[in-house]
Amino acid sequence: MAKKLNIASLKPKIIMEPVANDDKRYVRCRILIVCEGEKTEPNYFRSFSMMANSSGLVYEINTTGGGINTIQVVDKAIQLKAQANKVGNPYDSVWVVFDRDDFKPTDFDNAIKKATKNRIGCAWSNEAFELWYVYHFDDRSTPMNRNDYKDIITKRVRYTGYRKGNKEYTYLKNDINMRAILSACHCDEHVAIKRAERQSKIFNNQKFHDHNPCTMVYKLVRLLIGEDKDFIKQIKSELEKK
Repeated sequence: MAKKLNIASLKPKIIMEPVANDDKRYVRCRILIVCEGEKTEPNYFRSFSMMANSSGLVYEINTTGGGINTIQVVDKAIQLKAQANKVGNPYDSVWVVFDRDDFKPTDFDNAIKKATKNRIGCAWSNEAFELWYVYHFDDRSTPMNRNDYKDIITKRVRYTGYRKGNKEYTYLKNDINMRAILSACHCDEHVAIKRAERQSKIFNNQKFHDHNPCTMVYKLVRLLIGEDKDFIKQIKSELEKK
């Protein structure tokens, strides 16, 4: 007879491996992450073992002519979530990822509100995703333009002595190794989470387009490294019902 799972002792860590025949208990989670824009965000999130080794999905919205807006990103997530529910294979958590960029303030704000209304996590950034990388180096609290991110990341990485072969490092969007590079620079993901979270709590209204600098990517990262207490509580609750 299989050993009964002790829910109370479930470790606060979601490990994406099949259930093993030992005392350790593993939970397989399905995460859907819908990303807008280029491959910067999809490449980054695929680097987490929870996404690489699970039946989760990093969905890229590709448009050859551009024009995708933040509301459409949320709508796609709602659609994929409903499809998964319909076939009896729901996701444990659904997220959208998008930037403020030059989108209309109302579109940006309404997309965040719509995601929340539909119980979809929203890892938005103002102005752009690279702000999350910046928090690995700096405790940024003053507004900055997204055009400045590349130079700042390049300078901070070079300062650590990191080199790519014989060449000096220069930040490249869509780099599939960005998380590994941050690790090689001895950046602490937990420190970045604390900085981003502290900055996000400065703002107390729903004019999200004015929240600069601000990124909610830390929330999704916290979940993907198995340290989101609410998500762990949700998984435990679902297991107890079985």
